[in-house]
Amino acid sequence: MRCVCERELLNEALGAAVRAVSPKATMDVLKGILLNCENGKLTVTGNDLEMGISSVIPAKVEQEGAFVLDSRMISEIVRRASGEEVALSVDERFTASVICDTMSFDIMALPADNYPDLPDVAELRSLTLSQALLKCQLTQTLFSVSESEGKGIHTGALFDLEPGRLTIVALDGHRMALRHEEISNQEKFSFVIPGAALKEIEKMLSSDEESEVTLHIGSKHVLTELSGQTVISRLLEGDFLQYKNALPQECSFSAVLEVRPFIAALERVGLLITERLKNPVKLLFSENSLSVSCQTSLGRAQDDIPSWEAGELEIGFNHRYLLDALKKMESERFRFETSGPLSPCTLRPEDDGNVVFMVLPVRLKADL
Repeated sequence: MRCVCERELLNEALGAAVRAVSPKATMDVLKGILLNCENGKLTVTGNDLEMGISSVIPAKVEQEGAFVLDSRMISEIVRRASGEEVALSVDERFTASVICDTMSFDIMALPADNYPDLPDVAELRSLTLSQALLKCQLTQTLFSVSESEGKGIHTGALFDLEPGRLTIVALDGHRMALRHEEISNQEKFSFVIPGAALKEIEKMLSSDEESEVTLHIGSKHVLTELSGQTVISRLLEGDFLQYKNALPQECSFSAVLEVRPFIAALERVGLLITERLKNPVKLLFSENSLSVSCQTSLGRAQDDIPSWEAGELEIGFNHRYLLDALKKMESERFRFETSGPLSPCTLRPEDDGNVVFMVLPVRLKADL
């Protein structure tokens, strides 16, 4: 096999594929990246059996063929090269030659025969939407995906489609994030994609309003196709939380706060919180102000910021969960709503009715 391609394009393709390679793989071939030259193109693929990422780039193909290279080695070689083109070749002894400008490497390759094929997606439905729209939805929800393998289906995000609307929901048992968007879909169906795959898709998505992404949904897998790149992931099975029922319908307490001052106050008092000292922050609302405080064995901190339309309330939170939601808001102000110190709290940006964050409070000790 012999081919020549642009170094920058190859670098981008390898950078995407390596994110689908598991360093814990027990098979040597799964620690590698598959490179397949044919029909004037080079296809670069990573696959950890849970998710596969494949990119197709143009190439001058002198001899067609396929082989597998160590993912870390080939990625670093191409990333550190300085020339504009890379020449790749493999001989009958599976010695791979990588040449770029004045640099040359000879490294061991593996045959492609044992590299697992990406799953065939027997498409049942498809969904095409703006890349910028999907990127915004994922950015504002994925931080709430559970990272605990014991959470099953909640290690993914729910795509809930209704006629004219797509809602993406993520939750981990302590907080929830959801965002609605109007789309042209006329069907009603739902599916759950693992958070790991969605985080890779988010990185690939463009903010260009004109660019589109298509999701091909099968019975067990979803194939995401965008700008010459393909991501294939399994779908998660199980019963996702009925999120509409989880959102509070009525709240007895409400306050309006500015996003940036609240973030700054939480970060300041949070200086006393460590991995070992995970004490909650206390929010003490009065008519025109909010006192944010925290007490640990390191000391005590308090910071006051303005609030509007508020009554009186004392409530505690894991400050990290509040910060994660606040940092995803694009509004300057938001409405804080709850029904009491142990009831779920919703954070709703003042000028964006499409996004809702929910955070569960924690019980405060008497001495806080």
